[in-house]
Amino acid sequence: MSFLIVIAGLAGLVWGAILLLRGGLLAGGLMVLLAGTCFGSPFFSLPAGPVPITADRLLWVLLAGVYAVSRARGWIEKRPMTKSDWLLAAFLGVVFISTFTHAWHVRGRQPVAWLLFFYIMPAGMYWIARQTPLDERSSRAMFACLAIFGLYLAVTAIAEARQLWWLVYPRYIASREYLNFFGRGRGPLLNPAGCGFFLSICWSSLLMFWPRWGRAGKALLLALSLVYGLGVYSTLTRCAWIGAALGLMIVAGLSVPRTWRMPLLVASCLTATIVGATQWERFMAFKRDEGLSAQEAAESVNLRPILAMVAWKMFLDRPLLGCGYGHYRDEFPAYLDDRTTELPLEKARPYLQHNVFLSQLAEIGLVGMGLFIALLSAWLLDAWRLWRSPSAPLWARQQALLFLALMGSYFANAMFHDLSIIPMVNMALFYLAGLTSGLSRQTKGAASNTMVRSSGRPRAEDAIAPGVPVLSH
Repeated sequence: MSFLIVIAGLAGLVWGAILLLRGGLLAGGLMVLLAGTCFGSPFFSLPAGPVPITADRLLWVLLAGVYAVSRARGWIEKRPMTKSDWLLAAFLGVVFISTFTHAWHVRGRQPVAWLLFFYIMPAGMYWIARQTPLDERSSRAMFACLAIFGLYLAVTAIAEARQLWWLVYPRYIASREYLNFFGRGRGPLLNPAGCGFFLSICWSSLLMFWPRWGRAGKALLLALSLVYGLGVYSTLTRCAWIGAALGLMIVAGLSVPRTWRMPLLVASCLTATIVGATQWERFMAFKRDEGLSAQEAAESVNLRPILAMVAWKMFLDRPLLGCGYGHYRDEFPAYLDDRTTELPLEKARPYLQHNVFLSQLAEIGLVGMGLFIALLSAWLLDAWRLWRSPSAPLWARQQALLFLALMGSYFANAMFHDLSIIPMVNMALFYLAGLTSGLSRQTKGAASNTMVRSSGRPRAEDAIAPGVPVLSH
């Protein structure tokens, strides 16, 4: 059976290489994301020393090779470095130095592996994506690809939560060999927070077709949104629910006519207040994992301030550069005997940090976390400017809208889980950030050319005013 899986994996790689060469950098990037999400190490891997070879890693190398050839032959535009690029380079430099100035060989060189898979490879995806040329046709294809992938994730999550195992593929998802989060909609990543994050991205991509379709198409989108909603609910993860809701609010709030925005905001806040007041106890305590009681699920909420206190005490000891990237697990047990706080810190012993920013604060200090926040802020600013650009076409502005929704979901999930160590999450974040930043520069250059052609004034037919709604057409 293992032999057949290896053969199937190699055949998939061959076809993937063909699609990459024919579809270009955009298709290649999407293939890396989908292969890494669905067919990662639990599905297919080849032993190669301490670092196994997986489908997404092979495709990433092939994508990098195609990019290098395209760049050398002048087939893609060479875009100059921007503030976002320099911030990313500085952040990676801090993480790199932090990794190799500490005991990088511990636990089978795990800090080095995390550096490579959670930051270096995503940064490579970002660099390729920012120089990938986009047009309306390729943008629609990307939205469609993500939307279809999201339907797969939603159906899989629903099937998992209801134990309809015949609907679940790959089969390892249904295996009790991976018991963590078993019983929830955890998807091929085997993590409900990661599954919820990807569902939010794909749901936002689905909604990008709203202004392009008629009444029948809009009815179909609403029906598919119900499937997405059930999929998000099936993760049985509160931050995934909040992240998806926030992503939808960003898409709807920025897309509807301005006169609708305040009523929509008031209605959303009122609904959230009513649901919170009437369902709070049920929201905080419900049975999720097969081996986890409702009481234990409720106690997970009380764990967050304990983990935050541990990270804070670690930060106070090494405020600027932290304890070293990948060394939280090695260092935090020394702080659990601290009796200067009333919190039972000992309860944190079995857990890693549950917050991206607190994890960075403890491991790479204020310098590293500050650079990461500055990087996310620069990406948000690029997306916001593209969204508000009066010269950008609808499809380009929708790319910015998708990234803004992604960031809403990212922040909601990152406050309760260390998303940086969930496979493929950083890959998706960096890749879509690169597409958005590159498109921002691409449309800016197109706008400058338009102004030159029209003697300093852009033509009215080339512009879409930022006040024009996107989802209400």
